[in-house]
Amino acid sequence: MDRLRVGVIGCGAIAQIMHLPYLRQLSDRYEIAALCDLSPGLMASLGEYYGIGRCYTDYHELLAADLEAVLVLSSGSHAPPALAALRAGKHVLVEKPMCFTLREADGLIAAAESSGLTLMVAYMKRYDPGYRYAQAALPASGDLRYIQVNTLHPSEADYLKVHRIVRTNDIPPETLERLTAEEDHLVDEAIGPVAQPLRSIYTDVILGGLVHDVNALRGLVGEPEAVTFTDIWPGGEQLPCITTVLRYSDGLRAVYTWAYLPDLRNYFEEIALMGARGRVRIQFPSPYLRHFPTPVVVETMENGAACEKRVTASYAEAFKEELIHFHECVTQGKRPLTDGRDGRRDIEILQQVVAAFDPPRLAGEAKTPAGSTGTTNESAP
Repeated sequence: MDRLRVGVIGCGAIAQIMHLPYLRQLSDRYEIAALCDLSPGLMASLGEYYGIGRCYTDYHELLAADLEAVLVLSSGSHAPPALAALRAGKHVLVEKPMCFTLREADGLIAAAESSGLTLMVAYMKRYDPGYRYAQAALPASGDLRYIQVNTLHPSEADYLKVHRIVRTNDIPPETLERLTAEEDHLVDEAIGPVAQPLRSIYTDVILGGLVHDVNALRGLVGEPEAVTFTDIWPGGEQLPCITTVLRYSDGLRAVYTWAYLPDLRNYFEEIALMGARGRVRIQFPSPYLRHFPTPVVVETMENGAACEKRVTASYAEAFKEELIHFHECVTQGKRPLTDGRDGRRDIEILQQVVAAFDPPRLAGEAKTPAGSTGTTNESAP
């Protein structure tokens, strides 16, 4: 089996919880050859822990190393390091969201397709065994009439503290200021010069949270025709609540609600698909817990009786399955299940979610603190 020399750009919480441990576990497929993060202290700590000598604070230096592939797990838009990696001849697995704007997406797609390199977006739910079981079971439900998606998101702190996570506070202030300014320009380009808190809601909640379920829905039922409704309302001094409605050409509607409920330590995420003959419910666990299964509830009629079956398809970890698929794409020439065009379509839909909302009604009604849950930063999968 071909063993890929891989570099990791961005070594925050999700890299430390999921990607780095599974890269090391998949040592027959991957060699972690280099690390990069803006924090010198983090590089010193992780370099020692993983026994990696090549640790950088500038991703351009990492890209000059002898590598076949790069994982881009950094905060903010992933387009600059991902594009630089493709231009340096590296295959790329990039965390969601792939980027902030459609222009960035088009640049990444063009670079991957012109070079023949793999560009894969890390939507781990699409590789989850429970999700795949539900995908296969769905046709038996008959014509779908209604989809309900609910995410009840608690505070992340109690989930993160069970892991070994190294945190530092040594990134130069001028670097953080530059990145903040660059992100502001990208948000203006993506959704216009809207005021806070909608700017943070777009980056932290919509691109950080809704993107997963929008992509999962597309894998289950195809492309929505339009976003018909969005409402955003205050959730206290924390993140807000969002409801949006997607319309499909065959009359199907999907109602999606994301709510931040910080104090109850019970992460809940369900995609419920209701058909004429049956129902399928996919119940995702917290993305910060390893090897927790994704139960699937299937409701059918058997001999005139309504029956319910609860299925645990596997204990295989979605993040690990995703890395296995990326390796197959690079070494066997497979097309990624979640490629750059897939990632672009999600961003397009999410911009429509924002456009369906009346921003002035939100102004001043909710406060979104920096570093809250939901997130485009490296601590959020």
